[in-house]
Amino acid sequence: MNTDYLLNIITAPVADDYFPEQFIEECNNFKNINYFKYSIPESESLLRFKHVIPEQWHRWFETYIQLNKDGQFPSLWPFTQEAIAFDFRQQLDDFNSDTELFALGSDPSGDWFVMTQNSGSMVYLCDQYAHNLYDGWKDPNHLLAWACRSALADENNLTKEAVLNYWTTRNEKADQATIERIADNLN
Repeated sequence: MNTDYLLNIITAPVADDYFPEQFIEECNNFKNINYFKYSIPESESLLRFKHVIPEQWHRWFETYIQLNKDGQFPSLWPFTQEAIAFDFRQQLDDFNSDTELFALGSDPSGDWFVMTQNSGSMVYLCDQYAHNLYDGWKDPNHLLAWACRSALADENNLTKEAVLNYWTTRNEKADQATIERIADNLN
């Protein structure tokens, strides 16, 4: 595939309506793509996610959950879906019981991508051992763009330098925090 074409995708701005259309379109550029075959349990965690996350993201999450249930969400390195319905308050005695969190999924080390009303639209990585929230993404769209674009760059052996150099030449581009996260995943 044309390197400039890929770099254009990877460094493009992340629009407010990025997911699902643009996300799925970008995922179609993978040479090899697998999809989750995951059945998400109907649990209290899923039923109460609307109370835990900001209202503006409810439709986004409904689409995200439905794609996972239908086996149409791409299997990307940063995501395993084991934690999507994880009930933090019920399962972890040492988690702050006043903080309700909804998990989008987890990374390969078992840390969770979580969102809460308290953080607005910010999505955090939650450490599986200390249960600290850190490494915030601007919103869920930036998290998915990071996951997709990092995997796309990695699959095509793009370097950190190539991505950052291309990004600096663009007028309209992904925000700096997102592109740095993508580039940091590359060798």
